[in-house]
Amino acid sequence: MKSIKYVLAWAALCSSPMLFGQGVVDALKYSQQDIRGTARYMGMAGAFGALGGDITTLSQNPAGIGVYRNSDIAATIDLSNQVSSVNTAGVKSSDNKFKFSCNNFGFVWTVRFNQQALKNLNFGFAYNKQKSFDRIYKTSYSGITGASSLSSYIAALSEGYSANAFSDDGSSYNPYDQSPWLNVLGYQSYLISPKSTANNTWSGIVGSGSEATGDLYVREKGSIDEYNFNIGGNIYDVFYWGIGLTVTDFSYDLQSGYGESLTNGYLPGDEGVVVAPNASGWYLMQNMLHTNGSGVKANLGVIMRATNNFRLGFAFHTPNYYKMTDTYIASVKYDFNQNGTSYNDLAETPNGSYSYEFQSPWRMIASAAYVFGQGGILSFDYEYTASSGMSFDDPYSVDMFYNTNREISEMLSPVHTFKIGGELRITPQFSARLGYAYQTSPVKSEYRSGREIPTVGTSTIFTLDRETNYFTVGLGYRFSNVYVDLAYMHRYRSSDLFPFSPIPSDGENPFNPEELESPLSISPQVSTLTDHNNSFVLTMGVKF
Repeated sequence: MKSIKYVLAWAALCSSPMLFGQGVVDALKYSQQDIRGTARYMGMAGAFGALGGDITTLSQNPAGIGVYRNSDIAATIDLSNQVSSVNTAGVKSSDNKFKFSCNNFGFVWTVRFNQQALKNLNFGFAYNKQKSFDRIYKTSYSGITGASSLSSYIAALSEGYSANAFSDDGSSYNPYDQSPWLNVLGYQSYLISPKSTANNTWSGIVGSGSEATGDLYVREKGSIDEYNFNIGGNIYDVFYWGIGLTVTDFSYDLQSGYGESLTNGYLPGDEGVVVAPNASGWYLMQNMLHTNGSGVKANLGVIMRATNNFRLGFAFHTPNYYKMTDTYIASVKYDFNQNGTSYNDLAETPNGSYSYEFQSPWRMIASAAYVFGQGGILSFDYEYTASSGMSFDDPYSVDMFYNTNREISEMLSPVHTFKIGGELRITPQFSARLGYAYQTSPVKSEYRSGREIPTVGTSTIFTLDRETNYFTVGLGYRFSNVYVDLAYMHRYRSSDLFPFSPIPSDGENPFNPEELESPLSISPQVSTLTDHNNSFVLTMGVKF
């Protein structure tokens, strides 16, 4: 029933101690970028690639450090409100979270040469919180059928396996060493049962005639933090250059739960295979995951002052080369009753840990800006992110991530980010700013409308982002060498929320034991997750 692709994918997973793994949705999470930095940078929606002279440009276009004529030190604090809303079949639920943090600080040291060609050489360091993962969201499902039950998804993935592969009979055999953890966990918590031991077919606990409802919740924490070390210079006040080295810290924590309450469910009978639907009860699958890692990449950039007013910029970021480690555990608490017999217990996986390598996409930024004398600035940035070029690697295995890397190239498309920002100098000391940015989805549209999204491990919940919009305003004031900037940014993003992946019709039906030849179709109830992030940012700095 399963395609050769899926068989090979599971075979690759089962050939190593990992049995948890990383997939396309993990690559998306690891490579996310946001518009964060100083208040001036955020007030103009990050459209600073051709301007420079701001601490944040050290992480965007390193040539921005060459624009500095004086040394500079600055720090930024951020008060953010994250509102996440889920719409499932017209039923909405919302959660919000406030967070106060320091998301940017740095300094630039200027060495003046007083030469006609090389005007100055600048050295800089900047810390920038590139991404915050903090959010909470939850939703409920009604009218769950066999096609939209997590148990049926696990049953579909178990086709071809024998019950012995998932059972722990007290001998030296440990199914978690040999079989996919999700399948083992599903079997040991009665979420799946054999339909026939002869041909290794499986049924979920929710099937024909069953009635079920469900609940989902997710709590995420963590961040992507960058530390930038740059050097750059100014040649003839026309050409500015910069190169940089970026060290990245990655930290991510996930706590998730998905459960269903049901009547007329399917549990195994005396012969060990499913019987008529006569079970009732509930189950809750919980996952805990912690991912941490560090990476390094190089950046280079140039800015050219084509005329006294017009500037062009270009920057290139190599992929970030990460070394990552996952630690994880999952469990299913269940309470079922069948003809007076109670099944009530907790099934739990071992504590798992796995280390691997990840290569993020390379990025290219092209910029243009027009400076209206002392009156203001209009700036535009275009950023290209090669998302389909991401890849995982296990240095101790030849083909561990072969299928995952192929799926990344097939499912993902380049991300295009457009930024436009303006600054109006109202007085010599006081400025107002405005900006807008638009970022395309990294996922090809056909994978948000019913195509299979391969996942690995026991955590089946994932989101696929659509477009992202940023709206920004800001103010700035200069007191001689001291400056204070304020900014407000509203980020809006809509995503598709899946409790587990769809599987198109291509085989037998695991939902009804009496219909062994019916087409298979796993169709979860897909929700719309909307994130509204409101950031209030304050930067204080001094030039000397």
